[in-house]
Amino acid sequence: MSLWPRVVEKCDSVSSCVQALEEFLESLRVDPSVCEETPIRGDYRRVYAWVEKLIESGVPDGRSRLILYVISRYLVNVKKLSVEESERVIEVFIENSCRNHGNCGKIYKSWIRRVLESVKTGGWRPWSISRIKENDRQLYEIISRIVGVVEE
Repeated sequence: MSLWPRVVEKCDSVSSCVQALEEFLESLRVDPSVCEETPIRGDYRRVYAWVEKLIESGVPDGRSRLILYVISRYLVNVKKLSVEESERVIEVFIENSCRNHGNCGKIYKSWIRRVLESVKTGGWRPWSISRIKENDRQLYEIISRIVGVVEE
């Protein structure tokens, strides 16, 4: 019997439906290590030097996407910084984007905190350069202009 009919069978009140759905969703949860890139062995500083360079220089466009897919994941799940420490580093990135590239639009701290907390819970690794190139060509071009060609 598949899992879904069991959920329907157990659903005879609101509380039993909620519990059955929670159990069903938990059974579908995938181990992040199965989906994400393999953990980095050795010196992560060399592998992720391009991310550090982006944080230091800021970017003319794509700040939110970089925070969502790269910087937050790097800070929390590679460097193992706390959410609070990661927020401070992201603030530096935002300030550098404004000062160095005139990209001064508002990014809400509440959004940054939610991203950091989700990334921590999910355990997701930062997108690689090749994944960025494949999924977001515009962001790849921005990164390439700032940090040059990055080796995988």
